[in-house]
Amino acid sequence: MKKINIVIILIFLFLITTNVSALEINSKYALLYNLEDNSVVYSKNKDEKTSIASLTKIMTLLVAIENIDNYQEEIIIKKEMFDSLNGTGAYVIGLTDGMKLTYNDLLYGMFLTSGADATMAIATSIASSKENFVKLMNKKAEDLGLKNTSFENPIGLDSNNHYSTVNDVAILLKEALKNKKFKKIYETKSYTFKNYDITVKNSFRKSATKYNIDDSYILGAKTGYTGDSLYSLSTTAIDKKNNINYLLITTNADSIEEYLKDATNIYNYYFKNYKYYNLINKGELLVTLKTKYATKDKINIYAKKDIKHYLKNDFSKDKIKYKYKGIKVLNPSIKKNEKIGSLDILYNNKKIDTIDILLSDTIKFSLINYLITNYKLSIVILISIIIIIYLIVKFKNKKKLFKK
Repeated sequence: MKKINIVIILIFLFLITTNVSALEINSKYALLYNLEDNSVVYSKNKDEKTSIASLTKIMTLLVAIENIDNYQEEIIIKKEMFDSLNGTGAYVIGLTDGMKLTYNDLLYGMFLTSGADATMAIATSIASSKENFVKLMNKKAEDLGLKNTSFENPIGLDSNNHYSTVNDVAILLKEALKNKKFKKIYETKSYTFKNYDITVKNSFRKSATKYNIDDSYILGAKTGYTGDSLYSLSTTAIDKKNNINYLLITTNADSIEEYLKDATNIYNYYFKNYKYYNLINKGELLVTLKTKYATKDKINIYAKKDIKHYLKNDFSKDKIKYKYKGIKVLNPSIKKNEKIGSLDILYNNKKIDTIDILLSDTIKFSLINYLITNYKLSIVILISIIIIIYLIVKFKNKKKLFKK
């Protein structure tokens, strides 16, 4: 008997462990967005403030793009641009005094390989100083409603006043990707400078190759590392089978290999276990409503389009229920295509969507049904008509007698 109990306990513990570890990751902070419906589908400490290292350059790049009129304009590199980098250990791509580089060169050099020298060249060229450029970054953060974000430098160096959350970084990246120039740079794998034999490559792509990680589904990426943030990563990806786009932010992983594994595990889990299912099919009957004073005694409301929702693969149509809220009895005064209510869609007794219900037919008035429904009034009207007819006839008869 004791052996059986021990076996049962072990099985129970195994099931719990399996469930918990299905998405166990090394990164301390993480957030996954489903970009199709702008929803968070996975998070870990998403609103806790943390150092974000070179994910800072998502904001740096966006602000730079919004303040550059001509990407081919040439900038003369001056060694003073890099004075603040001394002793920081920040990665540089090797820019030297006197080089003539386009803004385009600097943008790619800054972003693909996190070149701190290219970053400082951009910041000082656009805003005359690092401090002025940081003001632009914080103003943009304020405009985007990033309440848990503060920038003190355009590079991502650790500082008490330089922090964000994975939630804020995700909001920032979603907004930045609306900019075509930003999106192009974010998704670029390599770039060669216009007038120099310098090629910069996306650091994520190089790491994926080094660790033999499949990155074929990754659309774009930005990496980062500092002593406080450890290893950080932002990526966008597509589930090609189900045509779903995602955005993932992770920070505070112990190594490059760990953040690569985290991204792989999270994406693969959702690729395999989630997709869009039809909650409602086009033409499906949604609700039947009674009518008043109409030629038809009821009106059927049908779905005009498929209603889809992002759900786990154990989806069952039998678990769907509808809850209608609105006008219960329709009358001819309601016009076609007028909103008459809403329909809550429940899955497993949990509301997951609400759609408007519009009147799809014209309700034709029926005098007979009106009179039948209001029979008391009809009797009064009928009696009134009889009395009127009687009085008219009587009046006519009196008139005839008077003429005789």
